[in-house]
Amino acid sequence: MSRYSKKVLVSLALVSSLSLSAMAGAMAEEKAAAAVPETKAPVINVIPAGKSEMVSTITVNGTIVPRQEVAVGTDVAGLLVLELNADQGDVVKEGDILARLDKSALQIQLAQIDAQRAQADASISQSEAQIVDAEIAVRQAMEALERARALSSKGINSKMELDNATNAHDSANARLNTARQALVATQSQLQLVAAQKRDVLLRLEKADVKAPTAGVVLSRNALLGGIVSFNAGPLFRIARDAQFEVAANIPEVDLPRLKEGMPVSVRVSGMEESVSGRVRLISPEINASSRLGSVKITLEKNPAIRPGNFARAVVELTRRDGINVPLSAVVYHGRTALVQVVKDGVIESRTVELGIRNDRAVEVLKGLAEGEEVVARAGTFVANGDRVTPVRVTDEATGAIK
Repeated sequence: MSRYSKKVLVSLALVSSLSLSAMAGAMAEEKAAAAVPETKAPVINVIPAGKSEMVSTITVNGTIVPRQEVAVGTDVAGLLVLELNADQGDVVKEGDILARLDKSALQIQLAQIDAQRAQADASISQSEAQIVDAEIAVRQAMEALERARALSSKGINSKMELDNATNAHDSANARLNTARQALVATQSQLQLVAAQKRDVLLRLEKADVKAPTAGVVLSRNALLGGIVSFNAGPLFRIARDAQFEVAANIPEVDLPRLKEGMPVSVRVSGMEESVSGRVRLISPEINASSRLGSVKITLEKNPAIRPGNFARAVVELTRRDGINVPLSAVVYHGRTALVQVVKDGVIESRTVELGIRNDRAVEVLKGLAEGEEVVARAGTFVANGDRVTPVRVTDEATGAIK
């Protein structure tokens, strides 16, 4: 074999050896690549931002009180209570007789006044007759005086006769004036008797204690056989028209959020169903020591409501349609609110402005569109820029990662 042929054979052997080494290396790399598992993006639950009605409320606690309480009594003191027609809890109408007092003493006074009136009427008749007699006497005296003057001017009568006629005329006039003054005095006495009678009749009317308004009797202080006294206080207390309301105190920071007429749902202690109401009165003054303001919430009529009941009132501040997400979808960095939006399988932490919230969801005013998907439980397992495999759920309570 020539020297050249040997060189060719050696070269071919080297090439073959290198090819086999390269093939072996490639196969080893393929086996190593097959041994390394493929990395998969984590599966995470997402929920679409929905649009629904959101309601903002504030809860206040208070006590049931009558909207208007009426004290029922009488200014006829010293009379005995003979009859009681109403008790605590009774529903009464305006004008109903709640109690009757003993009228016998007043009826005696009325009889005495009637007698005094009859006497005054007789005195008036007598005075009028006296006036008629006095007027006749004055007329006769005047005629006598005129005759005396005529005779005196002719020198027939003496001066003494003229003086006697003049004095008789003056005396007749004096008796007429006395009779007239007696009539005026008797007429005044008659007016006094009439006033006394009206007073007794009024007291007789007040001896029947009547309900000044319709409503529910809250308390009865009158006792059968008891004597009515000025210092005993009212005999009855009535809740006018059976209207009740919630009297509550709320912190001063919440008071400006309330407005008259706002709808309220009230849960009364001992009642299963809530009662509707509205804000009626907001106090213009804050208690300087407690820093609380008072509010009155009028309630719809309900026979089960009792004054003194504890009540929890939920005042509806605002109601509107808005985009909302579950509370668990919001995380906070300081005072900044964030949601983790999933777009094309990538997490985007986005700043949002929040509005109304309730016990499950919160309204998003800015930063999120309806239908965009957000992480149901944000901030725990993923961060901005992470790639994930989103799985849509309808309830954020199902969890975050599968």
